[in-house]
Amino acid sequence: MAAAIISFFGFQFSTVQAQDNPVVVEVGGRQIRQQEFMKDFMQSVGNNLVTKGASEAEKRAALDEYVDLYANFQAKLRDARALGMDTSADLRAELAKYRAELAAPYLIDSVMLSNILHEAYERNRYALHAMHILVKVGLDAAPEDTLAAYNRAMELYKRVVDGENFNDVAIEEARRVDPKAKVQPNEGDLGYFTSFDMVYPFENAAYALQPGEVSKPVRTRFGYHIIKLVEKVEHYGKATIQHYWNRNRNSRNEVALLYEQLVSGTPFEMIARQSDDLSTANTGGLIENVDMHQLPAEYITIISRLNEGEVSHPFYTRYGWHLVKLLKREHQPSFEKLEPFYRQRMTRDPRGDASKKAFAATTRKKYGIVDLTTTPVPQKGKKKKKKQPVQMMASINALTEQLTNKVFSSQWNVKDSVFTENPVLVRVPGKEYKLLDFVDYVRRTQKDERRCDLDYYAQQRYESFLDSVSIAYADSQLEKEHPEFAELVDEYRRGLMIFNYNEQMVWTKAIRDSAGFAGFYARESAKKSLSVPEDSIYFWRTRARVAVFDVPDSRCLDSDKALKIVRKAAKKGLSSSDIQDALVKKVDSKKCESEEPVKATVELVEQTRQNLLADDQWHTDVYLVHSGKGYRVLLVQDIIEPCLKGQLEARGYYLNAWQNEVENNLCKELRSKYRVKIHKNVVKAIKF
Repeated sequence: MAAAIISFFGFQFSTVQAQDNPVVVEVGGRQIRQQEFMKDFMQSVGNNLVTKGASEAEKRAALDEYVDLYANFQAKLRDARALGMDTSADLRAELAKYRAELAAPYLIDSVMLSNILHEAYERNRYALHAMHILVKVGLDAAPEDTLAAYNRAMELYKRVVDGENFNDVAIEEARRVDPKAKVQPNEGDLGYFTSFDMVYPFENAAYALQPGEVSKPVRTRFGYHIIKLVEKVEHYGKATIQHYWNRNRNSRNEVALLYEQLVSGTPFEMIARQSDDLSTANTGGLIENVDMHQLPAEYITIISRLNEGEVSHPFYTRYGWHLVKLLKREHQPSFEKLEPFYRQRMTRDPRGDASKKAFAATTRKKYGIVDLTTTPVPQKGKKKKKKQPVQMMASINALTEQLTNKVFSSQWNVKDSVFTENPVLVRVPGKEYKLLDFVDYVRRTQKDERRCDLDYYAQQRYESFLDSVSIAYADSQLEKEHPEFAELVDEYRRGLMIFNYNEQMVWTKAIRDSAGFAGFYARESAKKSLSVPEDSIYFWRTRARVAVFDVPDSRCLDSDKALKIVRKAAKKGLSSSDIQDALVKKVDSKKCESEEPVKATVELVEQTRQNLLADDQWHTDVYLVHSGKGYRVLLVQDIIEPCLKGQLEARGYYLNAWQNEVENNLCKELRSKYRVKIHKNVVKAIKF
């Protein structure tokens, strides 16, 4: 009884569901219901119609047209699958590229990424002017060398904090590292910079300072930095300025006089003409839309204090004396406008890897991915003494022992047979990655780079391998966990299939079917008429065949003499080459410097679509046209009345219509082959 009740209510539910979501189109036995159909329709056409407030008649016409095209689309998809186009190598390769682009936002720690992007936006409100002292030491340095560099950095830090001149200490350290190096007077002065201009650890330390403060040693891949923040100014992105520059360091009074002239109303353009910046002197000293932090540090300081339209007092830099007028200064755009720019910068910045690494770590926890190189061997019996090292279930030591410095020049290789054992390193659900998988990864990803300790290198590569394995597994689960992602990928797959199908079954087929096209041309061209304006493209207008004789220098051959020669030759019916020879024989070689005194060509020109013949020259005759130092003689040999363009001449005009006919015939065949049925009563009842 219970089973009967369940069966009854199940039947009732399915009946109601079918009524709420009726079948719109049937193709090859597959029923496409209203919900699926309307989703595609609204995305393609419907939403736009609703937004612009289309009338019911317009919406009905669009729906009727779309359902017909949709039925054809589904029939083509069905046939494309039957032909194996959904599994072709080309499609898989193209789809893999697109899927990788779609997957990228899903395979990062979105919270961390958002924090990094917003951090960059907030920091870019200001530009920093900083100096630094660098104690060089590589990330791969031996521990004792790293410690020595740190101690040296702390020593220098204490000296500048205790009052020694920061620049003097920077010069001293630069000379200590390389006594032969040319040290600049402003050694260590970095000028102005904003977010993404410096390596991330340096940027973090610099933005944490207030003007005048000095940081403790900060570690980057270059070594230890002691940073002094000189100034922090509001950053406006781009500015348009006019500037004057006098390179003479003793020109203070002269520039002050120019400033007084500006205050009195002299246009800046007049002052700029005297500027030593020759690239802008003739344009009023104008520099348009320049990134603020690309200017000298002093310029940024001055501009940050000016209002638009104001002129600075004279100021000095190491380049000389300057005057600046601020014309326009941008304010920081919204985060939404700058976010694409920051994302692009992150692709070339190590901080972009942080969100990927965080995602990989989260993925390992989420799916229970096990790194056996950090998983202790289970202990049995007595507890191990504390002083004894913990033994892990797997190790990459076998690889490390085989590494050589060739790996830093992309030349390292080793036979798999060298490894007597192939232990499992990583376990993901349903799959294990072994030592030889890691060996292959190192071989594939090695690149030309700076040498470092091989143990350190191997560990870094393993961490990268572990992250890639983790992200690859998360990637494999995207379609299951994110329906919207699966739909996007499937939509692109269908788009590729239809494109390939149309290319093979319509476009290429139409082009190759010369007999079919010839028949189509014969039928369609017979319907064309010159009296119909729309058909004019299928006809030639009146045309003229013209022999053109160019004489670039009239001193070589008198124009009246040339005109007589051409007229006489034309009456005899001579060819253009014979006429050219006749003209060349009459050339005065003593007066002619040209290597080719007479050039001859034959052109077929169409009336209203040429610039060779004047309106009164459309008759068989000979005409003289002067041009510069020379002239040309035009022999109009023949006038051809308007006529229908031939098959080859008009191919481009007929080809699209021919392809449409091929496609329409194909769709008729497919509709019959796959028993396509459109439920018009259902379509008629649809409201949106």
